[in-house]
Amino acid sequence: MSTTTQLSVRSACGGLARGAGVVMSQRHSTARAAGTTFIVIAAAMLSACTTARQPEPATSATVAVEASPTPTATPTPTLSAEQSAAQAAILAAYHGYWDAKVAAFANTTVDPGAELRKFAVDTALADVIEGVYTFRRSGIVVTGAPTLDPEVSDIVVGDGGKATIVDCVDGAAWTPIYSDSGKSAAAPGLATRLVTTSTALYYDNRWTIQKSAVDHDTTC
Repeated sequence: MSTTTQLSVRSACGGLARGAGVVMSQRHSTARAAGTTFIVIAAAMLSACTTARQPEPATSATVAVEASPTPTATPTPTLSAEQSAAQAAILAAYHGYWDAKVAAFANTTVDPGAELRKFAVDTALADVIEGVYTFRRSGIVVTGAPTLDPEVSDIVVGDGGKATIVDCVDGAAWTPIYSDSGKSAAAPGLATRLVTTSTALYYDNRWTIQKSAVDHDTTC
């Protein structure tokens, strides 16, 4: 009897691997169903109206209606010069991290080197290394590259500074394949555009990516 296996790698990779959160399936594999959580949010609206009784002998009543106040738009936070410089450095580190990640997954016969470590630390670094080893054992490489659209917020500058990066990672052109046959290693029917949230950390006099997590339930 043949053995069936399924490979799940949590990385952004055309909807597959850690960082883009997709499921890889090997040949002769069976899909493992994932549970879905439904969150129901109920919103209630309440309105009231009052009328006043007029004293005799009045024959008519005049109702005064006050105009609703005009909503005030929330102003866009203004970044300081220091925060603006940090934002540019954070985006550069984020793109550098992804470039190194794409290169590492494209050639899994080589261990990730100094280029990845320049931009990734802690969980982000460990996740990519784990993904490379998993792909290597399975004979998988990832071709092409994802499309990124990151936005930076919550910037805190200085030593130990941090920031949040929210991105819609489009992995449609980033495809896992079996290196020996060139056939797709991707499980069918998976979303290729997913929201990914990363944390940037100011470490060792530079901005780095500390962690990156995909929201499997949120497409974009």
